[in-house]
Amino acid sequence: MKDLRSILRRYIFDPSELEKSSQKKLISLIFVGIGLRVLSRTPLPGIDYSLLPSSNQPGLLELGILPFIQASILAQLINLNDDDEFNKQTKIQKQIKYISVGIAIITAITKVKALAPAMYSYTFVSTCLLGITLITGALILIWVSEWISEVFSLSGSVVVLLLTSIIDDLFRLFSQARVANNEPFIIFIFYLILVSAFAIFFSRSTINFPIRSSRQAYSKQLQSSTISFTVNPGAVMALVSTESLIRLFLSNLGGLTFISKYALLFSGFINIVRFVLIVVFSYYSSKLQVDSDKVAKELNTMNVTILTKSSNETVKEYLDRILKKTYIGGGILLAALVALSEILGMYYPAINLRANLSSLMILFGTLHDLDDRVFGFSYSTSEKLQENNTKI
Repeated sequence: MKDLRSILRRYIFDPSELEKSSQKKLISLIFVGIGLRVLSRTPLPGIDYSLLPSSNQPGLLELGILPFIQASILAQLINLNDDDEFNKQTKIQKQIKYISVGIAIITAITKVKALAPAMYSYTFVSTCLLGITLITGALILIWVSEWISEVFSLSGSVVVLLLTSIIDDLFRLFSQARVANNEPFIIFIFYLILVSAFAIFFSRSTINFPIRSSRQAYSKQLQSSTISFTVNPGAVMALVSTESLIRLFLSNLGGLTFISKYALLFSGFINIVRFVLIVVFSYYSSKLQVDSDKVAKELNTMNVTILTKSSNETVKEYLDRILKKTYIGGGILLAALVALSEILGMYYPAINLRANLSSLMILFGTLHDLDDRVFGFSYSTSEKLQENNTKI
């Protein structure tokens, strides 16, 4: 037992040790993945699982990481116009924790009511115990998400989402593809290649602004540098948010008779709404991750000039204008991929491609990030230096 504790402390709980070895990072991530899978299968207290279908067996981590993701977006929106950069991030982190707990409590209450028919006894004590258990599971995921972000320098919430719920969606998707006949399976393989290409495109493609410092301006021997922004950093969150809203909307309208009467027209309306929401969420989710005002202030403080900027625009105005076009363009590409998934799904309904697109995007995007952060195969030293210089 002592050796086990020392191993866990060395490989899992000590970030400084993990930074020294890709092997230790990989081992720690495997431990975390196994632990989350076990916790997700841990039964909830007071639930008679024989009354629930096999496809709906809630576990300790039933609430998932969504309370943390929703709290992060809300905290960013609340502080969007906050100019106090020194205390802004600290304040946001505190707000995220408080808001996460509040959302988890509200979500737990809703979940307890939904599970009431399957409870052995619907008493005050049993409902409180079930609610506290659900909230505890959500807090565990938040802690794990923050730890992953600290150790691996990537989105811990996305990795947790992949290790908990997304992996189940992927198992179901590949099971559907396995039983399909040859033609849909070939289409499925090409679709996987296409989605992986899009995931890598959104992860690695950047828009580069050539910049020159005052020191470089006075020295003709020094070349200009570049500052880079990702084409669509909010792609995954745009997909997750859109599908969540669409599912909520459809669940509330499922019993209306006019939907079945005008099914084709209603389906077209939903697809248009989905397209618009993806573009809008893609833009705002990306914008929340880049504070153009802060970047502009830092560039001005360091006396850095963007070479492609006209003289009649401020740095902030120029960045806002170019990034707006970039993020909207990235959102349109993402929406086009969703539309293609919907069209393929109409011809091959045995494989639900569009419903699993966000899962596949998260899978390929996370694998690509892990390649960079854990193994460093495609992440060169010059790129690391550039990233460190441009994380303003």
